[in-house]
Amino acid sequence: MAVDSAVLALVWGEPARVLVVRKSCSGSSFWACDVALPGGSLEPGEDPVVAALREAWEEAGVHPSSVCVIGDLGVETAARGLKRVMIVVGKPRGPLDPRPLSSEVDFVGWLDIRHVLGDTIAVSHPKRGLVEGIIIPGDMVLWGFTLRVLRKLASELPSIRF
Repeated sequence: MAVDSAVLALVWGEPARVLVVRKSCSGSSFWACDVALPGGSLEPGEDPVVAALREAWEEAGVHPSSVCVIGDLGVETAARGLKRVMIVVGKPRGPLDPRPLSSEVDFVGWLDIRHVLGDTIAVSHPKRGLVEGIIIPGDMVLWGFTLRVLRKLASELPSIRF
């Protein structure tokens, strides 16, 4: 399947934590105020792993050399099926100091994967109004594609060899 985007599910610790970003709420992007995995569109000639690592560097200050890529969770669709996104899974090679590196992102942090396991409810998203999702620490809304991917990651964690 052709891929046009990639995200990095960077996982560490016990219980497992995954690195998430929030796309800037002050922007006019389609993704404004969405909690997401670091990621974005592939550049011409770029493979999904390289794109996911590049985006983690650009959005969260995670240098590609500091990530050990373990594999992937396959391809999922986003943006109402318009984007085909490869989910790259990795772990840190050592200590990291992730932080927003561009105006595209206004938050970077580690999310305990157990937060994604609860039931969804109607929650108020700052840009989208009511969505089916969950509130995560920091009063941020996790919903849609990222929630779906993180639930898939949580279910696959026991079989992933770190």
